[in-house]
Order: sequence, then C-alpha cells, then structure tokens
Amino acid sequence: MNERKILAISGATGLLAAVLAWAWFAQKGRVLDEMSAPAPALVASGHIASGARLDKTMVELKQIPRAFIQPGALTAVAIAEGQVALAPFAPGEQILANKLTTTGVALALAVPPGKRAVTIAVDPASSVAGLLKPGDLVDVLATVEEGGSLRTFALIQASPVLAIGKIFGPQAAAPEGGLLASPSGDTITLAASPYEAEQVTHLEQVGRIKLVLRAQGDRERIPLPPITGERGLRPSAGDEEVRKR
Repeated sequence: MNERKILAISGATGLLAAVLAWAWFAQKGRVLDEMSAPAPALVASGHIASGARLDKTMVELKQIPRAFIQPGALTAVAIAEGQVALAPFAPGEQILANKLTTTGVALALAVPPGKRAVTIAVDPASSVAGLLKPGDLVDVLATVEEGGSLRTFALIQASPVLAIGKIFGPQAAAPEGGLLASPSGDTITLAASPYEAEQVTHLEQVGRIKLVLRAQGDRERIPLPPITGERGLRPSAGDEEVRKR
C-alpha cells in the first residue's frame, strides 16, 4: 500500500469520525433542547392536607422544564378536581396521579405518623359555633375543678381536624349555606399523640373541653400558663416567667 492510499484512508477515517461526532453532539443538543423546553404540570397552590378533596382553587397549572416534571404528574386542573389526596402536598409540589384517589380514602390515611385519631363530643359553643371544617387547626382547652376551684389549661395545640361528624375531608359548602357554611356534626375527630388522646378521653368525663380555631398554617406551640379561680385570675409572677421563656 503506497503512501497516497494511506493518506486517503486516514482522511476518510477522520472525516467519518468528525461526521459521527457532529451527529452525536447534534442529537444531544436536540435532547437537551427538548428536556429544557417548558411543559404544563399541575402543582399545589398552597398546602393540601392528606384526605382533602381537591378543587380548582387548590391547584394551578405551571410551565416547568420537561426535565423536572415527575412521572405521573397531572397536566390539567379538570383531572384533579374531585379527587382525594392520599398524602399531603406542599405549596408548589407537583400533583401526582399515584397520590390521589377517586374512590374515597380511609380516615387512617390522614392520621399523621405517631398520632392517633380521637373523637370529641361537641356542641356549637365548644366547637367555634359549628363552623369548623376538616383541615382546620385547633387548640384544645380543658376546664376542670380542682380543690373547689376551676382550672383551665391548654391540652393540645395546633391539632388538625380530621373529620366533622361522619364527614371526612374538606367538603364544598351547599349553595344556600353561604360562604361560611361547613359540615355540621356533634362530634369532631382530631389528630393527637397517644398521651393527648388519653388525656382528652379522661378530661371529657371529668371536665369540659373547648376548641379554639387557629389561623391557617399557624402551628406555633406557645407555653401557656393555666388560668385558675372563678374570675380567671392571671398567672403568678413565676408562671409569667415560665411563659416568657
């Protein structure tokens, strides 16, 4: 084989390698372009509690790079409406099909890990005039008689309301009920620790329990001193120092 043929073969090999490299980089470029192109995906517009029934106010459609869209993410608001969340969604989290159900959900799925579902008998005066709804956060206050004097204290703080009566999951208000209409019931089911559930069960029998509604998303635990006496006396100086800490 003479020198001319060797040069020709080398040139052809180099050209082929260059063509193949160009084709490879072009393909990668197309893939990257496709993955970075925006596509619609449904995300939570705010916190969605486990067991909540989704409506159009709870989700929104956003344009997200295809590379960041998770498998099973929904792409239309209409698909999510009416479905029930099997797990909580954080604001901005993508709504995945495998975290929703159309056939209802068991109450146990909404109970946070380590918590228990405890049901309390209530009346309008002890349940914020009957305006509570599943998904609300409440404090549980207990009043008992000790040594001939009344004592009120915070039993649970920021406890999620799981159910009102037999209604589980946020429900749409009836048209004639107005904006503040909510499920009615003479029992309310809350999420509580095992010890808190035990306390609630006992104090229901020996005292009175009242629910206090919190602002949405307010989960701050505040060290509240007990109130004693018939006039609701302020705590002592020692109790006040404890509260400030």
